[in-house]
Amino acid sequence: MRPNSPLTVGILVALAASPAASTVVPFNWTPGQIEVAVRVNERPATFLLDTGAEYSVLSTRLASTLGLPRETRGSREFADGVTLKLGAITLADQRVMVMPFDSYHERGREIDGLVGHDLFAAYVVSIDFTARTLRIEPPASFTPPRAAISVPFEFAGRLPVIQSRLKLGDGRVLDARLMVDTGASQAVILRHPFATAHRLFDLGGAETSTPSLASGVRKTTAIPVEQVVVAGWTFDRPAVLAFSEPVGSAGYTDSDGLIGNTLLSRFVLHVDYARKRLLFEPLKR
Repeated sequence: MRPNSPLTVGILVALAASPAASTVVPFNWTPGQIEVAVRVNERPATFLLDTGAEYSVLSTRLASTLGLPRETRGSREFADGVTLKLGAITLADQRVMVMPFDSYHERGREIDGLVGHDLFAAYVVSIDFTARTLRIEPPASFTPPRAAISVPFEFAGRLPVIQSRLKLGDGRVLDARLMVDTGASQAVILRHPFATAHRLFDLGGAETSTPSLASGVRKTTAIPVEQVVVAGWTFDRPAVLAFSEPVGSAGYTDSDGLIGNTLLSRFVLHVDYARKRLLFEPLKR
């Protein structure tokens, strides 16, 4: 048999690297978050689907069980050569972040990771919150539904940020850049620098707290907002919070806040990183 020519080898490599055909993956909705079954180096685990994760993430517990070598860069810990499988989709040779998931485990939730940026960078992911399914398909084969409204976004690092408008109870209207975060169960959380700059803590909202993967619990303040407007959609009197302290990501300024699943779950959400857009398809209800 003659050896493969350089052209044949190139074709074989391209075929091996090409994305798989579309697949449908079921998920559980608990509580306000998208739980998916994932195989990590062939070991079964439960992860959250998270557009707010710059990398896919493994729990320290799972990384130790798998015996993964790790390296520290700055304040972050990473492991290389990790394969994640969701249904028929394989994400091979991934660099993943490693961090404790103690806050989940202490609440009795056996979550051992996040599926983050690298899945969305390779595929269009359609999240049907009613059917509890993900459709994952290559960008070239994705056809937008007729009823969907396309909303462009910009990347802040590796995270999608959309433009929005907040109408406050005192009559002010503020433009806000919100990071789209399918890992967050809340409606909207504003970052501390944005809330401080616009004197939102002076509006007299109640003090509360919000669970956080990185720090367990973060202090937040309820902000009286009459409307949140995103593209053609207006949400009346949503529950808007602001981080009370500039700790960790609460102090970031590359976006003004995040929009989470309380609002996102009112649609079938199509996440299309290749074209830098989100498509909001209203649910029939």
